Amino acid sequence: MKNRFYLTSAHGFLGTNVVWHRHEGCGYHTDLDQAHVYTLKEAQEYWADSHGDCLPISADHVDALAVWKVDCQYIPKESQIIDGVYRYVAYEKKKWDGNDVYWMNRYSYPTTDFSQASTLDEVEAQAFLNSEKNFIVIPRYIAEKVKRRTFDYRQINKRKMVFGAGLKTPEIVKKLQRRKSEPKHRFNCPCCGRITWQDNPYDYEGCRNLNCDEWSVHA
Repeated sequence: MKNRFYLTSAHGFLGTNVVWHRHEGCGYHTDLDQAHVYTLKEAQEYWADSHGDCLPISADHVDALAVWKVDCQYIPKESQIIDGVYRYVAYEKKKWDGNDVYWMNRYSYPTTDFSQASTLDEVEAQAFLNSEKNFIVIPRYIAEKVKRRTFDYRQINKRKMVFGAGLKTPEIVKKLQRRKSEPKHRFNCPCCGRITWQDNPYDYEGCRNLNCDEWSVHA
């Protein structure tokens, strides 16, 4: 296993894509080619420093499962058939995974995986455009220029990609995981100030102080 790790961002996911820390800590992105690469030692330290909000994952495993996708912000919003251009692709209107579009595939359902997008010649593109009103047809080279490698969060396997890659859960993260969340909600009695815990998060139900003059549930 190589000494390479990517670090997830605390910002969570964009659609099904994992969001990563960018090179030198310059923000975050879903594009794997913009993700910073950490050593095992660095990854272990950042995991602890983030209190578990950021998870380091083996870059080798991630790269092996990367998928090419295209962000809708960087391609035309209307169909384009251009003289002299002979290769086209089509994506579905008003359907996104995060910002990524779904591409037409002749043999399957539309997919966000650009490598699975069917290529149409000029005649096929025009015929498809005339028959399918729910798709936008654009020159393939436009999408090729802006495609990026992404990683689906549903592919994360901690046993293999984290612990199997040599990382260990930091002690601070273990402590936080052991804490049990309190299902009840805290209120202060408006009369005597005593703290009360109750299931109802909205309406104060009374004070358990026997000597409370106004809100005692024992009155």
